Amino acid sequence: MVLPAAGAVPVPTGWADEQALGLVVNWPTALAALKPLGGVTAGQTVLIHAAAGGTGQAAVKMAKHYGATVIATASPGKHEVVRALGADHVIDSRGTDIAAEVLRLTDGAGADLVLESVGGATLDASLAATKRVTGRVVVYGVAGGEAAITNWELVYKHQIHVIGLNIGTLIQAAPQVFGEVMGQLSGLLAAGVLGPGRPTVYELAEGPKALAELEARATVGKLALLP
Repeated sequence: MVLPAAGAVPVPTGWADEQALGLVVNWPTALAALKPLGGVTAGQTVLIHAAAGGTGQAAVKMAKHYGATVIATASPGKHEVVRALGADHVIDSRGTDIAAEVLRLTDGAGADLVLESVGGATLDASLAATKRVTGRVVVYGVAGGEAAITNWELVYKHQIHVIGLNIGTLIQAAPQVFGEVMGQLSGLLAAGVLGPGRPTVYELAEGPKALAELEARATVGKLALLP
């Protein structure tokens, strides 16, 4: 594999390969969504979808480190995991009117920043939960399927900033920004905000089982297949 030098990351001393998986995609994605693209600052409210996943967990920790109030979504069986990460509020991702709950928790103002990795029907809830005019939605995943937003909606319904993020494109098109992200990530590691990942590890032959659990949204954090 050939990639820009900025995309090569040293594995911290003492970390096993599977513990370093988050360094490559999940953690830089979360940090890029929060900082250079999302512009999070202390005192703002951040809505983080799929907060029990690999990217979501890192985003919760980072957002709290930067002084934000975190509203997280996850399925009920994962709420305690997300609360333990520092989330201020946890919403049922399946059985709750997410937008209404976010508006209730923010006294009708909406979230300053939304990290949107789900798509499908959840995207519309994310747009409706975002603060008008100054609010930002960073879209970096489509786990729940494709969703559309029209120019009419941006003018008359959702007057917000919608930002697309793909970490591979960021590395190639804006290596200087990615370099800044990785520099900040190194600082977070040194400060103990992030530590070695603890993925669920499967033997390679168990790949079908791992994929089935991903599809059923039964997983927490990252999964690692060991060859």
